[in-house]
Amino acid sequence: MLTPKTARLFSLLAAAMVLPLLGLYVLLIKVVSPSADGGMDSTNAMVSYFACTFLFGALIIVTLNFSRQMAREAKGARQTP
Repeated sequence: MLTPKTARLFSLLAAAMVLPLLGLYVLLIKVVSPSADGGMDSTNAMVSYFACTFLFGALIIVTLNFSRQMAREAKGARQTP
């Protein structure tokens, strides 16, 4: 069991972890975008868009759920699944 202060810190860190994930997502989408001087063809780019969106969406959802769980534990409200 964590102290409330530590759980609050972990909650904040988990929520802050979303920003680098979004930055990496934007960078990957920019790299796979078709352009005149390079990039992928449109079919492979669309598959990459879906794959990146699914993967980063899942990572962000898990990170935010972990942040909420740690915030609840910091308040003393423990929930079991």
